[in-house]
Amino acid sequence: MKRIISILALFLTALTVGAQTRTYTDNASRTFIIGLDSYFFGESGSLDFRIGSNSWQAVVDGERVSVGDAILDDGNGEVVVGIHDFTGDRNPELVVARRTDAALCASVYSLSGGAWTKIGRIGVGGGGAQDIRVFRQVISIRDHNSDTLHSWTYHARGFDYKGSDGGQDPTPAE
Repeated sequence: MKRIISILALFLTALTVGAQTRTYTDNASRTFIIGLDSYFFGESGSLDFRIGSNSWQAVVDGERVSVGDAILDDGNGEVVVGIHDFTGDRNPELVVARRTDAALCASVYSLSGGAWTKIGRIGVGGGGAQDIRVFRQVISIRDHNSDTLHSWTYHARGFDYKGSDGGQDPTPAE
């Protein structure tokens, strides 16, 4: 009887854990990053979010991504801006991700002393990557050309890389 109760308790606990699946909104917007707490995907628009008691707005205006007076990204390709707490301090970091025919990359920014600081950049070149997955402190990208799973895990002050092929970090230069 204890075993049945234990199994039922584990089953009910498992039901409350969120799976990393595409939602209807992800499918409708055709975003290429899954697992962010909140995001904006498109050519122009904004994402409102809070860090502590302060409100912020990330603005996408064509190729430029800015927060307040700070220009965080001025690249090309499709762009997603979103938030996720990688550091575990209950304050989200800002993610700016770009997808082109040649690469899929994301930069992670943290608010430190009133200024936005890049705490990591991840990516895969070569056109074999289709989407980015975010779960807890990990960002992962599968390269379908080489069938390699690339993972970057946030530890202390930055992201550590590990690839399923044992290779080096494939993040393209900026």
